[in-house]
Order: sequence, then structure tokens, then C-alpha cells
Amino acid sequence: MLWPSLAPLWCLPILCLLVLFCLKKIPLLAGATFAIVWISLFFQSLYLHQNAEKPEQIQFKAQIVSLVSQNSDWISFDVQVLPNPPYSTYFEAIALSNVQRYYRLTWQKPAKIESGQIWLFSARMKGISSIQNQGGYNQQKYFVSQHIIGKGRVKQAELISSSTSLRQDIIDITAPILTKLTEGDILRALIFGDKSQLSEQRWQQLRQTGAGHLVAISGLHLSVVFGLFYGLLMLASRLFVARQHRGYGIVIMLIAAMITLGYGYLSGFAVATQRALLMMLLLVIFTAVKQYSNSWDRLVYALCIVLLLDPFAMLSAGFWLSFLALTIILLAVKPERIDAEPNLTQLQDKTQPVSVRVRTTLNRFYQQAVLGLKVLWSIQWRLAIGLGLLQAVLFGTVTPHSIWLNLLFVPWFSVVVIPVAMLSFCLWLGTSVVLHLLSLDPAVINEGGDVIFYIANISLAPFVWLLSLSDHLPLSLVKITEQWLMAMLFLCFALGLLYYRRYSNRYTPWTWFGVTLLLCLPMVLQTYAMSRQKWHVSHQVNAAPQWQMHVLDVAQGMAVVLQQGQHGLIYDTGAAYGDFSYAARAIVPFIAAKGITHIDFIVVSHADNDHVGGLSLLSQTYPNSKIIADFNVEPYTKRPAYQTCSGKLWWQGIELQFFDNTLHSDNDNDQSCVMRLDDGKSAVLLTGDIETPREQALLNDDITLAAEVLLVPHHGSRTSSTPAFIAAVQPQVAITTAGFANQYGFPKEDVMARYQDRGILTLQTGHQGQISLSFTEKGYKIATYRQHLAPFWYNQLFKFGERLKAE
Repeated sequence: MLWPSLAPLWCLPILCLLVLFCLKKIPLLAGATFAIVWISLFFQSLYLHQNAEKPEQIQFKAQIVSLVSQNSDWISFDVQVLPNPPYSTYFEAIALSNVQRYYRLTWQKPAKIESGQIWLFSARMKGISSIQNQGGYNQQKYFVSQHIIGKGRVKQAELISSSTSLRQDIIDITAPILTKLTEGDILRALIFGDKSQLSEQRWQQLRQTGAGHLVAISGLHLSVVFGLFYGLLMLASRLFVARQHRGYGIVIMLIAAMITLGYGYLSGFAVATQRALLMMLLLVIFTAVKQYSNSWDRLVYALCIVLLLDPFAMLSAGFWLSFLALTIILLAVKPERIDAEPNLTQLQDKTQPVSVRVRTTLNRFYQQAVLGLKVLWSIQWRLAIGLGLLQAVLFGTVTPHSIWLNLLFVPWFSVVVIPVAMLSFCLWLGTSVVLHLLSLDPAVINEGGDVIFYIANISLAPFVWLLSLSDHLPLSLVKITEQWLMAMLFLCFALGLLYYRRYSNRYTPWTWFGVTLLLCLPMVLQTYAMSRQKWHVSHQVNAAPQWQMHVLDVAQGMAVVLQQGQHGLIYDTGAAYGDFSYAARAIVPFIAAKGITHIDFIVVSHADNDHVGGLSLLSQTYPNSKIIADFNVEPYTKRPAYQTCSGKLWWQGIELQFFDNTLHSDNDNDQSCVMRLDDGKSAVLLTGDIETPREQALLNDDITLAAEVLLVPHHGSRTSSTPAFIAAVQPQVAITTAGFANQYGFPKEDVMARYQDRGILTLQTGHQGQISLSFTEKGYKIATYRQHLAPFWYNQLFKFGERLKAE
């Protein structure tokens, strides 16, 4: 199967010739080929030094861009890498001088940093490759979309320049005022596009109401700002200028556009902001030169310019949400709906009685209000369906209440919140400049800001109340499984074809194709329902149920999910660090995406953080699950374990054999829970972090260790995987749970060589991402995330260091 990929450097000249050859005769093919060439060149320019796997200590000069997160000891921030000549090649000089490249850095006990500062950093850098699992957040794709080419840890730093940007200065001055306000976090997002102050609870409320677009500066906000200042300036012009002509209108439009452009600067020029600004500027330019253009032309021009400036913008969810929203609005708002107005003959006829003209005026306002409500409803339900489906594809969730909530939110923000917030900000900015020129105490300026922003804060009260109400609404945020998502796509595509037939007034092959899809939809749903039924398999050796084992990529940790239909079993829970846990980042989203609703058992091998860190969250998320562990789990779960790691039990027709620990070692790793799974056809051995003494103890016991699949002990360290143990297990596949370029250097090369010398297939989660094995009565099949499940070019293994080879 062909998947989207990038062209290598050697074939780009050939593709350029193909573009020139097809430009006149086959423009569509020429455009598609040019897109491949442009994206490939952009990628090569951005990732010139991405080939060495081991982390490297490098020194570079960079400018602080933004603060990502902060706790008591650590901060995470993004920096823009500044060009550092001389360059080795002309291509490198052009690439590094014109493409913005960023690093994501962490710093322990840092100095005070602010956006705009320039530092000389010495940091230990590695590639942007991150964990890759189905259903989880694809951070690697996000890094590529933001031009982040490396991540690392700061070792030393020297401040070169402390000058900050005007935007950051304004944010710093405004921060003390907004911090005092109850809704200051939302105002900060509305004015500056800075969403870092939004709490996780607030984000959850925004997600479950579908209101996240209201706090992300986009076309709605810029349109309101442009219309607000254009209207105010036109009003002032009519009041103070007696003679009006077209030149005033053009000047006012340009001034309003410049104000809106300044608002875009304050917001940080996000993708949605860029698109809206481009469309607004195109509208102003076309109006100034008296050139007619419809909305679709401006949309296509904006799309073209955005992708020319940054082709990786298409990897951002905001890009698709922004352009799809505007497309839906243009499809929903027909020109005849906007132009349809009541007959105003009676209103303009001065000979008519006053009562008739009043009735006509009221009737006009009534019809306009009804028309406006119809248009609003027409836009809103289409946006809810279209963006809801896109949200399901991008994030795996649907917000059923978003339709009626956004019918309230959007008009309120358009008419009240955004105008009041922007007028408050402009009034405060002008007042603070005057007070500063008068050399008044900064405390006076802050007190004035409290008063000015008070009304803006009050205007958000109804919005925040509805957000809090959403916590108590049923089905506020529905998780969508892969099967349901496929069914929804089938249904929407079929309905779209039938909708097209309604306006074409003729039957086409596409129409019958749509009808066929609708007829096939019940079969898809029935197949999905059958897959979710509980399996009933007899406990016989030759009974081989169909089931899957998913070894998840949780960086330097371990997490395995066994699945059979709707039921699941978890072996180890990944690590947790403060408020962050891989259980929340990877395990829970994966389980939701696979449609697993019953977690029957959670087996924890031992009490090390990289194995037990997510137990607390998982036990709360799946309260009916039974915990199996050899240590006290009550500090994590507030309930005792169901049983220890001993004996045998059956799970969905699969025999689970726990091997008793006869070593009695004080080593935590050697106390790991060792479990063997046998479905009558294939066997799997899960070993935790056992080391050489425990391996030898297992060999001395009279037990069956042979298994087709082995989870390599202790992440591939030299303290385990002895030749005798490997010979006893005789695996065909050895899977190592180790993070990419981890600090321990796991798995060790000599250890992997022991497996490879025996012809054993070795896989590593840090390299392949999620590793899934499907077991049937005929054996098993292997699928990895990077190669099979999502093998797009932006999911490849990004390293850091040596130069990319041209071939």
C-alpha cells in the first residue's frame, strides 16, 4: 500500500522538470508534483542534521520564543535557533538562513527567562522522536508542525541579550492585572493568544462544550475586531467630517486592517490567525484596487499563501479546523440569503402615514432578525456536524452539547465579550501610556487596569457558568472508537453524495455508490457490535481464541494491554512524574480508541516507578478491575490486591500462569511478576525487570518457559537475558520496552546480539512505537505503529546530529 511520503533529494530536479512539462497541458498533475517538491525541499531544509541516534552535547545561540510549562524546579520552553555561519554548502546557507528552526528545551533551576532574550546554550540534544501509540497524542507530528527539530536538557547557559519583544513587554505589564481577575486566564487567551494559564479543568470544560475555538484567536475574533474598529471609525467620520467620499472609506478600512494586524501580532500569529489575516488583507487590497473577488477566491488565495509560507501547517489540527470552518460557513451562507431583504418601498415613501412607516420598519427588523436566526442556525448545525466529525478524526471524541451551547456562545462572544475585551485593552493601553508619561506610581496604573478590565471580566460570567454546568451534563464528551469513526465516515460520505444528487437533479454512478454505502452501513455496525460481544471460549488447550497483545510505547517504562473484543488486561502501567503520567498520555486513550470497555485485571510486576507509576490513575479510571501484585498496592489504589502473582487463572479463554518467586531476593527487579500466557496455539512470556539470579531460579524450577513471544527482561540491560534463559524460552520474537535514545543506553547492543545470533526477531518500542500482535488459531501477526499502523513520513524516526545523506 502506498502511503504519503517525501521525495529524496536526488529526484527533485526530475520532478521540477515534470512540473514544467505538465504546467499547461495537465495543470492538476503539475500542481500536485510541485507540492511534493516544495514539501520535500522544506523538510530537507529543516532537518539537515538528523541522523545520529545517541544524544549530543552541543553549543548554540538561540532566542527565547515561549514558555511551555513550569514547576518548582524545572521549566520547559521553546527557542528559535539563530543562524551560525560559516556554512559548509550553499544549500545549507540558504536553508538555515531562511527556515525558522526551533528547539524544545528543559532547564533545572533556571535563571529568569523572558521571550525575546538571546542566550548561548550548552545542551544535551536528541531527536524529536516521541512515543507513538494508537489513540494517543502524536507529539512528534506537533513538533514537526511547529518546526521543532530537537529537544534537550540545558547544562549551561549565558545571557547575551536581554531585550524582549514589544508583545512580551505588553504581556508582562498586563499580567499582574489579569491575574487578579477571576476570568483573567480567558482574557489573556482572548487578547494575547496565550493559553498557558488555562487550567486542566478549564481545558476539559472547553473540550466537552466544543468552545475551545472561542479562546483560540481565529477568524471570528479578527472579524469582530476589524468590524468593531471599522464601524467606530466610520461613525466618527460621519460625525466630524461633513463631506464624505470613497477615499475616506478606503483610509478607514486600511486603519482598521492595521489595527487588526496589530491584534494578530499580539496573538502570536497562529495558523488560524494567519489565515484570517490573509483573507482580510486580500479583501482590503481587492477593495482598494476595485477588483472583484468572491469569498471562495480569497479562501483559496489564503490557503495557497499559508501553505507556501509553511507547508507543515497542514499537520496542525488548527489548520484543518480553521479552513474547514470557513468552508462550511461559505457553503451554508448562500448569497440569496444575505441579499434577501423585504421591500422597502413603503418605508422610503414619505407620503405614507407615520403608523404605516413604523409598522413597515418593525416588520423589516422582524424579518431581518428571523433571517439572521435562520442563517445562524444554518451555519451552526453544519459547523457542529462538520467540525464534530473532524474532531472525532483528530482527537477521537465528540461533544453532543456543542450545537446548542455554541448557539449561545458565538453570538455572545461576537457582540459582547470580544468587543468589550478589546475596547478595555485599548483603553487600558492608552491610559497606561499617559500615566507613564506623567511618571505616576505603577500601583496607580494597576489599580486603573483593575477598573477598566472589570466589565470585560463580568462579560465572561455567563460563559463560565455554562462551562461549569457542562460538568453535570450527560454525555458531555463521548469517546469514539475506530470502528464507530469508520461507520460515521461511511454515513457522512453517503449522505453527502445523496445531498449532491438533490441539487444536480440527475442520477449518477456516485448517487448509486452513496446508496450502496448507506445499505452497507448496518452491516458495518453489526460487525462492530459482534466484535464487542463477550467471548465465550472453553478452557481447552486446543482452543485458540482470537486476541491481541499491544506493547505500548511509554518511553523508558513498560505497559502491555491484552485485548479480546471488549475486554482487556493491563500488565504494568508506565511511569509518572508529578502531574504527568504515561497512563493518561498513552494507556487510557489507547484503550478508548480500541473500544475496550472492561478492564478485568491490572497486573503490576513490581513497585518501580516505570512500572507502577500509572496504577493510581488506572485504578480510578477502571474501578471494577482486579489488581494482581506481590506488593502492597493500597497506597496507589486505596484497595487491596485481588491476588498475588502466583498460581493460575483463566482470562477470556487464555491461560495465565504466574511463576512463584522462589529466589527471595531483596532486589526489587528480581521480585517482578513473571506471567506466561498460553492460548493453546501460541505462548507469550512477560518478565518485568527480572535479572540474572531470577532467571537462573526460573531455570532451576520445573516449569515451562518456552514461548513464541518474549518481553525482554529489564529493558534489555546487561543484568539479564542470559544465553541459558534465551535458550530455554526459545522465542521467535523478542520485544524490548525502552525509550528512544534513553539515558541508560537500553537495550545494550551486546544483549540484542544474543537474540539476533539465534535468528530471533528483535523489536524496540522506542524505535517501532506501539507493537501489536494478533493471535489466531493459525499463529500470530505483527504490526508496528511507525511501519504499519501509521507509516506517514512525519512518523519516521527522527534522530539528531549527523547530516542527512542525499540518497
